[in-house]
Amino acid sequence: MELNTLESEMLIDIYDADMMPDMPFEIENYKLEEDEPKKKKQEFAFYLKKLKTLGLIKYEEREVFVKDGIRSNKYNNSVTAIYGNKIHIDSKGIKLVEGYNYSNSEIKEKIIINQ
Repeated sequence: MELNTLESEMLIDIYDADMMPDMPFEIENYKLEEDEPKKKKQEFAFYLKKLKTLGLIKYEEREVFVKDGIRSNKYNNSVTAIYGNKIHIDSKGIKLVEGYNYSNSEIKEKIIINQ
């Protein structure tokens, strides 16, 4: 399975945030498709859930996501707030990031996950 560029950037940034606690992992650091703030959060949560499902990151959903309102059909969630400081990289994610050659956090190609 491949991670798209955004997912790869997010994974590397979660790794960096865990290794350097003064470096925050925040939604504002990413260029998302959606323009509306609520939809941006739902889109961001969608990508985080994918990374968690792949076993690359770990978090307790109730600690990371605040949910309210109408569920997005596109992103299958009703997230209204995200606490990025509660998201951590898992051992599988660490191995993937450390094995990936990147410079200056610029993604040159997609990360491929061997399952």
